[in-house]
Amino acid sequence: MRILLYFIFIFFISSCVSQNKVYWCGDHPCINKKEKEAYFNKTMIVEVRTFDKKNKSKNSQIEKLMKQAKIDEKERIANEKIIAKQKRIDEKRKAKLEKELIKEQKLLEKKKLKEQKRLQKKNAKKEKKLIKKQNIEKKKPIKNDTSISQKIEPTNNKLKEFDELVENIMKKDSLRPYPDINDIPN
Repeated sequence: MRILLYFIFIFFISSCVSQNKVYWCGDHPCINKKEKEAYFNKTMIVEVRTFDKKNKSKNSQIEKLMKQAKIDEKERIANEKIIAKQKRIDEKRKAKLEKELIKEQKLLEKKKLKEQKRLQKKNAKKEKKLIKKQNIEKKKPIKNDTSISQKIEPTNNKLKEFDELVENIMKKDSLRPYPDINDIPN
């Protein structure tokens, strides 16, 4: 029974001894468990190296590599954050520029509409002036010239003749559903 207790005691002591193990991810030691798991998922290989007290020079090199890997990882993460921040800033700038362009386009359209309305009002005023001038000219009394009166009289005669023709056609075609316009009496 004593021997069994010695074996159990030796077993516990040996299991409590610290083992210096380092997981290697390719050509450098893994920084943390996340990197180790990511490398394992990618390649399905993770090396485990142990440290001996005899090989302190190797240990110091491994420690240097570990420190350098941690520094590189921190720099990479910082660079990714800076790049992501720069992208967000650029997107905001683009959105702001687009909004400004849309506003400018709307302002230009409003200016065009105002200009068109102004031109329409201006044209309407000109037309009113022309109509007034024409009305005034129509209302002016005609001077009694013999030449003008002679010109007016023949046109009156022609109008009378035309009216007579229309009346004759109407009388003749009153029973028909549609008048025969081409049938002009002589």
